[in-house]
Amino acid sequence: MCGRFAQVITHKELQKLEAELKIKKSSDQLEFNYNVAPTATVAAVVSQADFRYLGFFRWGLIPSWRKEIPEQALINIRSETILEKPSFKASFLRRRCLIPVNGFYEWRKTDKQPFFIKAKDSELLYLAGIYDSWHSPDGSYIPSLGIITTSANPYLQALHNRMPLLLSPAVYDLWLDPNLNNPQELQPLLSPSSEIELEMYPVDKRINSPQNNDADCLKPIKLSTAKDNYL
Repeated sequence: MCGRFAQVITHKELQKLEAELKIKKSSDQLEFNYNVAPTATVAAVVSQADFRYLGFFRWGLIPSWRKEIPEQALINIRSETILEKPSFKASFLRRRCLIPVNGFYEWRKTDKQPFFIKAKDSELLYLAGIYDSWHSPDGSYIPSLGIITTSANPYLQALHNRMPLLLSPAVYDLWLDPNLNNPQELQPLLSPSSEIELEMYPVDKRINSPQNNDADCLKPIKLSTAKDNYL
């Protein structure tokens, strides 16, 4: 699964992101969030017609047809069943997004020790997501998104059996293409990329509280024994 991540994108990284993804509308700077928790506002790249931009969404999908906000935030959507559930299918076919992150947190099953997982080359990772827009009975408007998850790759398997779906640059344009809505053509994009190399390290358990949101959240720590620092 993906329960927390970091979105700390510098101005230089933002400029690179805009150039690589051909974004026409963005912000001068994004708010740093070292410990993104469910229902927080996050930035994501979306396309409408030929206009690609960086939008802001509540993390926790609210399907447009819902009469009220779900009690439990729909932060993760399983790739294996995304086409089977009406809550997700329409958004997958028509409203896909890319969530740029520095990495994501996961907790070791045996002792709940948190680890931070990032790209080995320290470049941004792009998580596959879907979004929707919800209007409440009183007229308020909330854009929201959910992160697609898949089976963990061999590197992360010992940590957790699920991970966010990471997309490689080769499929960015296909994923963001609003005219691509054929399930048969989209299905292959749900396969995890083997091109992205990851690395992980343990972080302090202060990450467990969303109130802790600073650069120390990303700092590696040393555990009691060398073996504990790995899986």
